[in-house]
Amino acid sequence: MTVIPIVIRHSGKKYDVEVDLDEPGEVLKFQLYSLTGVDPDRQKILVKGGQLKNDTDLNTLGLKPNQTLMMLGTAGDLPKEPATKMTFVEDMTDQQVAQTSKTPIGLVNLGNTCYLNSTLQCLRLMPELSEELNQFETSTSGAAAASISLGGRFTLTKSLRDLYRDMKQQTIAYFPLPFLQTLRLVFPQFAEEEEGRYKQQDAEEAWSQILSVVNASLKHSSPTAQSFVDKYMTGTFSTSMKCLESDVEPAVMGSEQFLKLDCHITGETNFLKNGLMASLKETIEKNSEVLGRNAQFQLEKKITRLPKYLTVHFMRFYWRRDTGKKSKILRKVTFPFELDVSDLCEDELRGKLINVRDKVRELRKAKEEKIRAAKRARTILAADDGSEGVGAGAGAGEKKEDEIVKLQAEVEASVDPGLRTDEGSSVTGLYELIGVISHQGKSADSGHYQCWSKLNPAESASAVTEARAVGTAAQKEEPKWWRFNDDKVSVVDQAKIESMAGGGESDSALILLYRSIEV
Repeated sequence: MTVIPIVIRHSGKKYDVEVDLDEPGEVLKFQLYSLTGVDPDRQKILVKGGQLKNDTDLNTLGLKPNQTLMMLGTAGDLPKEPATKMTFVEDMTDQQVAQTSKTPIGLVNLGNTCYLNSTLQCLRLMPELSEELNQFETSTSGAAAASISLGGRFTLTKSLRDLYRDMKQQTIAYFPLPFLQTLRLVFPQFAEEEEGRYKQQDAEEAWSQILSVVNASLKHSSPTAQSFVDKYMTGTFSTSMKCLESDVEPAVMGSEQFLKLDCHITGETNFLKNGLMASLKETIEKNSEVLGRNAQFQLEKKITRLPKYLTVHFMRFYWRRDTGKKSKILRKVTFPFELDVSDLCEDELRGKLINVRDKVRELRKAKEEKIRAAKRARTILAADDGSEGVGAGAGAGEKKEDEIVKLQAEVEASVDPGLRTDEGSSVTGLYELIGVISHQGKSADSGHYQCWSKLNPAESASAVTEARAVGTAAQKEEPKWWRFNDDKVSVVDQAKIESMAGGGESDSALILLYRSIEV
């Protein structure tokens, strides 16, 4: 055991501490807790190379006798006795283990059902959907009874509710057989067979059909309220139809709803935004009342409402008459992890979004500068006599924190009142990518589908620790993603998601799920 004396500076006071270098950083934090009253989770102890962590080996810090370290953090209330006693894993039921586990479970492939498994996993990334499904109850009266008798659509929604409930209570891969059977009953195309086995299907078709049923069922269940799909996933377009062959015929204005944005892919499409813009402006042939014949019209769309969850569909599959099958466009089309769609919006909405977006970017810049300032302070701390420099760095950090608080208030104030009251809409026009459904292979009738979802910070730390324990994760500290390969669930680096832009038969993105960045 190697014990040395050090000095901790906190809130203008100095504390003499005997440190056992053979203990982890967590032990030192608890020593300081007893002296200062600052909870270990609130302590920020600046050491060489960064901030002291619970698992830091104190021997690696090169601490010297009587060296001074700076601690930041404020004391909170004294800890209260937990409401429930600690329960050990050995004493838990399977349901309790499932509820405390951070690792999600997979879905068993029941014979060319990877298209469905990936769809169900991606839809599950929207917690509001599960919450509304939990409140859904089938009824045998009125329109609900008619829905049950006409194809079992209420039964499909109930089955989806039960599937997500059961997945929360299991620790092993789930067999989605009840839902699959109901899906095939409601939509017989998913029961098509070829050579004595079920055919592979298109994940986008499963996505759209499931959402259409859920939306209708939830509307029947609560006729006076918007459904989850209407509120959180539905956007609106303003439309303009103009005849290109007549200057006399007036443009026809209208509006329509959308559940997804299509990314058209041509020989010149290199980026997602190019494909999205192409889908909002197209030429079609229709009858002209003025000319008395078919003519060329230009259909142009502008977004007038953005939902919290934005679905993007890569139009990679097309029908080939010579083979009688759906083929796949393999062209590489890159997509961003943060998507700004303000330039796809109608002028009035764009003006409201840009104001908030610019404030959000100012706030981000201030936070990044604060991080850089903290890193500079830690660099100064590396010197033996760096305690005064750390104090100056801490002062600069406090000034930057004041700026951040001010900017946060400005961001809140910049939100348009109309957008604020539209629950389930985006107020920034900025989106972060949280889910991907990928396809591997040449056509929709074959190949393999997988789902990928972004880990939140708490999941990421836990998953990386577990993965490193078995030697399966890279050492780089970069964003992590869950990979749902049917019943197999693993962690991958974000670089894997970047590689799904296409260009070959390997995994390429088919559906992107974006979530609006909140203020």
